[in-house]
Amino acid sequence: MRLLVTRPEPEATRTAERLRALGHEPVLAPLLETVFLAPPPPGFRPAAILLTSGNGLRGLLRWPNFRAWLDIPVLAVGDRTATAAREAGFRDVRSADGDGEALASLAIATLDPAAGTLLYPAAIDRAGLWPDKLTATGFTISLVETYRMDPVAALPDPVADDLHQGRLDGVLLYSPRTAKTFVGLVARLDPQPPLDHLSIYALSANVASVLTFGSVLIADEPTDDALLARIPPGMGTSPSGVR
Repeated sequence: MRLLVTRPEPEATRTAERLRALGHEPVLAPLLETVFLAPPPPGFRPAAILLTSGNGLRGLLRWPNFRAWLDIPVLAVGDRTATAAREAGFRDVRSADGDGEALASLAIATLDPAAGTLLYPAAIDRAGLWPDKLTATGFTISLVETYRMDPVAALPDPVADDLHQGRLDGVLLYSPRTAKTFVGLVARLDPQPPLDHLSIYALSANVASVLTFGSVLIADEPTDDALLARIPPGMGTSPSGVR
């Protein structure tokens, strides 16, 4: 299958490599670009750090004092971000292996609200109400906006041509904002391309709710593994090829 990968870099390249290993042809078109914000002086030493994305970690690593925090517990939303945190030098890293709700549950199960403030380096535009679950159980959270995701102005010309010519079999969408951006950019194309034949692979029901065309398939859980598992195997591969 020829599949459009819309997630930001560096995750787009990593997903493309996995798709090639599964026998597919990825077409990369990141629809959001990461812009890191000036590192703030937090003015306190957090009791733990909550990470919901690799960008949150990359933003944190730009702070001049992050090396003094390598002994602070880090709770990551998934294994990929947890591995990156360990590679950055953090010594106590725990993975929720899920979404924001799973991260909140992990914090409640393993942290003491009386130990101090939790630091959450986040995007300006965020989804989910999982921090409310923590504050409701007595935790104090310091949310520091560390980066923003800017939508691209237009689809790349080769991708627009692929859509018009029906040369794409599917699209991978990982966030509601990316889905909204994709829908908006496609709506600007003139003439409108055929879309009903597309298989849309959505990370979650929230992502899928934005879509109005194509055949939408939703990952069983909000992970890259689960999303790729929804894609039929390519030639010479089997479902077990999904890592």
